[in-house]
Amino acid sequence: MTKLIRVLTATAVLPGAVLVTAGLLASAWADRLPDPIATHWNGAPDGSTPAAVFVTVCLALGAVATAILAATAVAALRRGRPVPRVTVGVGAGFAALAPATLLSVLVPNLDVPDWHAARGGSVVLLFLAGATALGVVAAFVGGLPAPPVEDSPDRPSVGLRPGQRAYWSGRAANPAMLWALALVPVAIALLPAGLSWPMAVWIALVGTFVTAMTYRLKATVDAKGVTIRFGLLGFPWRHIGLNGIREATARELTTFGDGGLGLRFNPVTGTTAYKVRGGPAMALALESGRTVLVSVDDPVTGAGLVNDLLALRTTRID
Repeated sequence: MTKLIRVLTATAVLPGAVLVTAGLLASAWADRLPDPIATHWNGAPDGSTPAAVFVTVCLALGAVATAILAATAVAALRRGRPVPRVTVGVGAGFAALAPATLLSVLVPNLDVPDWHAARGGSVVLLFLAGATALGVVAAFVGGLPAPPVEDSPDRPSVGLRPGQRAYWSGRAANPAMLWALALVPVAIALLPAGLSWPMAVWIALVGTFVTAMTYRLKATVDAKGVTIRFGLLGFPWRHIGLNGIREATARELTTFGDGGLGLRFNPVTGTTAYKVRGGPAMALALESGRTVLVSVDDPVTGAGLVNDLLALRTTRID
């Protein structure tokens, strides 16, 4: 199976088949549905929509999502950078979500005298599980590894030579995050309709603890790979072995770009960002096709050491 066929199967054929099936069933069930149909439940049906409108909107949303997913995946493949597996799976599941929602609404409305008599809407969980399963299948079918990247003379380097040992550590912190999250509940408590003092203090303590775990960042590079640690206790943390990295570079990040501050994952680009501030950051291009961004000081040196270790294929530093 060629790469193009795999990508089209995952991003167009699979969600498209769900879309067509939902459309055919909606047409076949038209005489068995009340009009309007129940479209919202709060224990019992408490909202309705004209059947034709609901069917049309769901099918249109599914068609648009499928078209965007397939076009994006094919364009990325032609550029030589296939969409990451996770992105394909999430995209296909999302494209199937609208027709799955349509079926989950139509089934409880079948053969009832009017929308008030529609059965419970818990069947939606079954169809959502189906959309999730389709996403998993699509991820395995259409998730392709990125091609190897040729060595570039523009990549950072620290001039590490065979037999030499090196270790790099970079840090970044944003104390404003700690103070802001601690003071916000206090400010709320001072408002006339705000929280009580005990509740505000409790929220402040929990918020301060959470922020203390993530307001600063440390990254280290040695012959084993790159290790990223958040917060005062160094947790959460992540280790990326050298065998999983293609190359490292440095770039500038904006404060609210890539999803904002903290640990952020973008399923569309396959980028994971570890950020406590805007500014310089180390960018790791992984063999899987994904990118890891780490906001640390002096990322050029860290990236240069990663590239030199990759070139030398050092396996251990004692």
